[in-house]
Amino acid sequence: MRAAVVEQIGEPPAAREIERPGPADGRALVAVRHATLNPIEIRIAAGREGAAPEVPYVPGMEGVGRLVFGERPEAGPAVRFECRLPGRGSDGSLAEFALAEPDSVVELPDGVDEQLAAAVGVIGITAALALDAAEPIAGSTVLVLGASGSVGRIAVQLARHRDAARVVAVARDPAALGRARELGADAVVELASAPNGGEDDAAELAERLREAAGVPIDVVVDPLWGTPGAAAVLALADGGRSVNVGQAAGAETPPPLAALRNRRAALIGLSSGWTPMERKRRAYERVLELALAGSLEVDRETIPLASVAEAWERQAGSPHAKLVIEIESER
Repeated sequence: MRAAVVEQIGEPPAAREIERPGPADGRALVAVRHATLNPIEIRIAAGREGAAPEVPYVPGMEGVGRLVFGERPEAGPAVRFECRLPGRGSDGSLAEFALAEPDSVVELPDGVDEQLAAAVGVIGITAALALDAAEPIAGSTVLVLGASGSVGRIAVQLARHRDAARVVAVARDPAALGRARELGADAVVELASAPNGGEDDAAELAERLREAAGVPIDVVVDPLWGTPGAAAVLALADGGRSVNVGQAAGAETPPPLAALRNRRAALIGLSSGWTPMERKRRAYERVLELALAGSLEVDRETIPLASVAEAWERQAGSPHAKLVIEIESER
């Protein structure tokens, strides 16, 4: 079968022929149609996510395809699925066939747009779980950091769907902030670099966030941390909640503990990878329903498996769209 394979740590995967897997350890065999790229896969392959990966391996955390029953992969139902963490003794979804964690499998409606069903997976689950962790959302002012990224764009829309009183989007790219307004943001904040090339000062950025919100900030969805994440905590209202789901802007900035204590605020950590699968399935079903109804827009781009190395490099640079890999098949 054709698959994307990481041969060496620090190098992007390349498409080549490998042996097809068979069912193992109770996992389900899926004939994959589409798989996505996620930041954690880039970090694992680069050796920046815990222990170095065991190479060679097939990356890919999630995908959409058909369950394989017998010798007719096209006969099974269409499903969305997740794999065990690739590079840790297991292969992932960027292949014609993949082994799925059985409790991750969600059967999809007939005639579903499979590219959309794949694209909304991890990003929709992450955004939905972040807002779940920060409830109540209705009537709250919600600040979304990293609103140029896929998780941030979904979070802006979900906050609006959950009746947030005001949604503020924060990002570096002016065009991306314009897109955030189209998706429902009431106000935007452009992250700027200081004259010496450094980041915004946290205290000054916190003031700009407060000014843009116009009212106390109740909830923060944070895929960035770094200076923006710390500034957002400083800008929280009494009893505010900041949910951190990533560290794209760095993990070295210390949390402003005094501000958290003084405002009786909460800094909540969340990783979808460490969330029980049942909760993830429910979150996915909610966001998929919105997406299929046209109530949730997912900016995405489909790329053939043969071009996976190019897509990998783009993912490492934080593209402003979800990259979906189309798995060409000769089955």
